[in-house]
Amino acid sequence: MEGCGEELWDENAKYLKSIRESKNGYGFDDIGMGAAYAYSTMYQKIVEGYRNGTREVYVCDNPESGKRRLLSMDEELENEEEQKGWIGVILNGDETEAYTLAHIDGIRAAAENVSLPEQDIIWKERVGANDGCKSAVKDLIRQGCEIIIANSAIYEEAIKSEAEKNPEIDFVVINDSKTQSTVTEDGTELTNLYNVHMDTYEASYVAGVTAGMKVAKLKEKKKIPAKSFDEKKNVKLGYVAAEANDDAHADINAYYLGVKAVCKKVVLQVEYIDAWNNSDAEATAAGDLIRSGCVVLASNTDLDAVMQMAENAKESGKCVYAVGRNSDMRQMAGKAALTSVVSVWSVYYTELFDAKLNGRYMEQNWNGGYAQGAVTISTLGKSASSRTGDRVKKTEEKIKNGKKQIAYFSTRALDGILESEKGQEQ
Repeated sequence: MEGCGEELWDENAKYLKSIRESKNGYGFDDIGMGAAYAYSTMYQKIVEGYRNGTREVYVCDNPESGKRRLLSMDEELENEEEQKGWIGVILNGDETEAYTLAHIDGIRAAAENVSLPEQDIIWKERVGANDGCKSAVKDLIRQGCEIIIANSAIYEEAIKSEAEKNPEIDFVVINDSKTQSTVTEDGTELTNLYNVHMDTYEASYVAGVTAGMKVAKLKEKKKIPAKSFDEKKNVKLGYVAAEANDDAHADINAYYLGVKAVCKKVVLQVEYIDAWNNSDAEATAAGDLIRSGCVVLASNTDLDAVMQMAENAKESGKCVYAVGRNSDMRQMAGKAALTSVVSVWSVYYTELFDAKLNGRYMEQNWNGGYAQGAVTISTLGKSASSRTGDRVKKTEEKIKNGKKQIAYFSTRALDGILESEKGQEQ
C-alpha cells in the first residue's frame, strides 16, 4: 500500500527537481504540472504493470493478524487519487482551541497571501507526541507533502528524527525556545529542519501595561476590595502557567514588568498546572487565584478556561478582569477581557511559503517579535481604562524601534512574583 505513495512522491520530486535546476525555483503552476505528471506516470505504470503481470502490491488490512493480501489494480488506482498535497500540518489540538485555531488561521491567511489553494494543505488534528507524530509524518509524505509543519514543541524530538530520515522533505516545528539544534548526534547538519519561536514576552509586557492601567484606575477610584491587597498593601494579580521553563518565565516576568511600569505596588501569584490544554486544571487554578483576591488574571495556556472563569466571576459581582492568550477573547468575556497576547502566525507562514516557492533562503532558527509584526495584543476590551490605547501605542513603538529593552531574565522569576510549588521545583 505504501509503495504507490512513495513512487508517486519520487515521480513528483524528479519533475520539480528538473524545473528547479532549469529555472532556479518553481511556482504553483509548476507544482500543479508536477502533480499531473506524477499521477499520469504512475497511472501508466500501474495499468501496464497489472496487465503484463509485473506489478504486485500487498496490503495488510488487519495489523493484529498480520495477514497480507494482493491489492487489485482498481484499489491501487483509487488510492493514488487520494494521495495529493503540498503542505502537511500536524496540530496538537483542533479549531475549538485558541492556540491551534491561531495556527490554522495563520496558515490559511498565508496560503491566501501567496495564492496557495486550500486543497494543497492536509491537516492532522489532535496528534500525539512521538509515535503519533511519526505516524502522521509518514502519512503526509505518502500523500505527497513537501513541507510538514508541527505546531508544538512536544513534536520536537519526533520531527528531528523524521527530518534526518527524509532529507527531501522540509520540516518546521514551533518551539518554546529561541534556538534549537539542527545537528544530529553524529554531527550531521539537518538543512531541512526549521525551528520557529515567537517573542511573545514583548506582547506580554504590553499586556502588562494594559493590566497596570486598569489596576491604577481601580485604586484611584477605591474599587479594589480589602482581600485583594496583601499585608504590604500590594494589589494581588494572578497568572496560570502551563509549564515552568525559560519561555514561561520570560512571558511572566515581562508581563509583571509591564504592570509595574504603571502601578508599582503589585504582587503576582503564579499557578503552574503542568499542561497546555487541560481546561479543568486551568479552571481550578483560576478559581484558586480568584478566591485569593487576585484582581487581574493572565495565562500562557492553549485554552480559554481562565478567561471564562474571570468572566463568570465578573458577572457574579467580583472585581476580576483578565488578559487572554492566542486570540481576541472579547466575544466570550465582554465584561472581564482587557486584551490578549497574540502571535501573528501568518507573518512566519507567509515568509516560509514564499521562500519555498521562489527558492529563497529561509532562516533555520526564526524568531519574531514586534519588529517583524509577529506579536501584538488584541483590540482593547470595553473594561480597559481610558487612555490605555495611547500608552499602549507609545510602548509598542518603543519596542519596535529598539528604544525599550525588556529585562525579563528568563531563567528565573523576578522578585515580587510568587510561584506555586511546581514552579519552584524547576
